[in-house]
Amino acid sequence: MIGTLLGRLGRHGAAVIAVGVFLGLALPPLAAVVRPLLLPAILLPFLVALLKVDFRRTAVLLRRPGFSLPLLVWLLLASPGLVWLVTAGLAIPPELRAALVTNAASAPLMASGALALILGLDVGLALLATVAATVILPLSLLPLALHLAGLGLEIDASRLALRLGLLIGGCFVLATLLRRRLGELQLLNRGRQLDGLAVLGLLIFGVAVMDGVAEFLWLRPTYALATALSVFALNAGLQVAGTLIFWGHGRRVALTVGLISGNNNIGIVLAALVAEAPVEFLVYVAMAQFPIYLLPALQKPLYARLLAGDEER
Repeated sequence: MIGTLLGRLGRHGAAVIAVGVFLGLALPPLAAVVRPLLLPAILLPFLVALLKVDFRRTAVLLRRPGFSLPLLVWLLLASPGLVWLVTAGLAIPPELRAALVTNAASAPLMASGALALILGLDVGLALLATVAATVILPLSLLPLALHLAGLGLEIDASRLALRLGLLIGGCFVLATLLRRRLGELQLLNRGRQLDGLAVLGLLIFGVAVMDGVAEFLWLRPTYALATALSVFALNAGLQVAGTLIFWGHGRRVALTVGLISGNNNIGIVLAALVAEAPVEFLVYVAMAQFPIYLLPALQKPLYARLLAGDEER
């Protein structure tokens, strides 16, 4: 029964994850109850992607001269710089602008591999780019996002690096043990159920991260609306920019780069902030989940057409 349920979740992943954020808003008590599951919900899609990725093929791609370095520079440096320039002339609150730049400067979402699975993109590229960018994040985020954006928060780089290393390293160790225990053939046969586990993690996270957001929407609707419009514009804009910049590497690669450009893991930044983080930043992190959860349902049929007959370079 569980396997059947997971299989159904995997087949309808884009629609299922879109429900998560609305459940959290519509049922605040449920969001509060699920809130302690935030961390495992973040890591579950990442673990699934590790179990399904073909590292040998993707390693060849990342070793291409002129690809891996520009990719990391774009993800961690150029994209937040672009956002900083674009928002310079806009009449938006400074704390919202700071959150937008910090979002763009964050590493790709740990669930990028799961989103790539749902959209039929390059899971391996999404996963390895996420890991590489996450390892570099403590070095790039502090001087760029916090000072350039003026976020005004203290982050202990060594603590952040240690925490990220433990999370990512733990997932790699567990994935390695599971690969040896189950075998490649068993994992291949259970591919749809693994997809369902990733979708389940995204669903739980989408509900849990909405804890407290409904009350803020009621108290400050204008600011909440501005934040909602901004996060959609940021996500979609960076996806388009990343896709166009890397279009010469093939459609699947370019669309994958676009995906990880727009879907960033600002939640891990929040986890490393001091307890006195402004409520506006907390709400921004929650609102930033809406495009992550809603856009794949719109993108999936479009990507299916774009990728039909595509030959990777």
